[in-house]
Amino acid sequence: MGLADIQEKQSGERKREKRLVHFTNALSRDFQSSKVLKSKTKIYKDNADYVAKSFLEYLFFDEHKEIRELNNSHLQHFMLEYAPRKLTFTTEAGKNVPEILSKLLVFLEKEGHIHNGNELAAIAKKNSRSFLKLIPKKKKTATKKTAKKTKVTKKKITKKPEPEIKVGRNDPCPCGSGKKYKKCCGRSK
Repeated sequence: MGLADIQEKQSGERKREKRLVHFTNALSRDFQSSKVLKSKTKIYKDNADYVAKSFLEYLFFDEHKEIRELNNSHLQHFMLEYAPRKLTFTTEAGKNVPEILSKLLVFLEKEGHIHNGNELAAIAKKNSRSFLKLIPKKKKTATKKTAKKTKVTKKKITKKPEPEIKVGRNDPCPCGSGKKYKKCCGRSK
C-alpha cells in the first residue's frame, strides 16, 4: 500500500466521520422536535439528546456500522456494557434511558432509517431491569446524629515561630531590591 493509498483512505475516513457527525446532530435535533418528546420537560429532552447522540456515536464510531446495520446485539451491548461504563447519568436520568432508547428506535423506524425499530424497542424495554442494575448508584453519605450538644471549648492554636534565615553579607537582599544585603537592609544593623 503506497502513501497515496493511505492518504486516500484517511481522507475517506475523515469524510465519513464528518458525514456521520452531521447525520447524528440532524437526527438528534429531529428527535428532540418530534411528537414523541413534545410534552416532556426540558431535563427529559436534554437526557434524550444525550442518550440519542451517545447511542448513534457508539454505533458509528465504536462499532463502525451504518444505521441500517443496527441489530439487537448492538443494542444489548450498548445497554449492558457500553452505557453503564462510559456514560454518566444521574439516578433519575438513568431510569429513563431504556424508555428514551425505545422511543428513539421507533422514531428511526418511522423516519425510514431502520426497518426493525419496534422489535429493537421491545428488546430495550426487556433489558431495562438489567440496565438499571448496572448503573452506578450514588454513594450514601453517613449523617451524624447528635443527641446532645456538648459545649466545645476553643483551644488556642499556637504557631511555631518560623526559623530565622541567616543572610550572608554578600547574598542578595531578601527584600527583593536586587542589591547585596550589606548595601541594603544590612546597613542598619
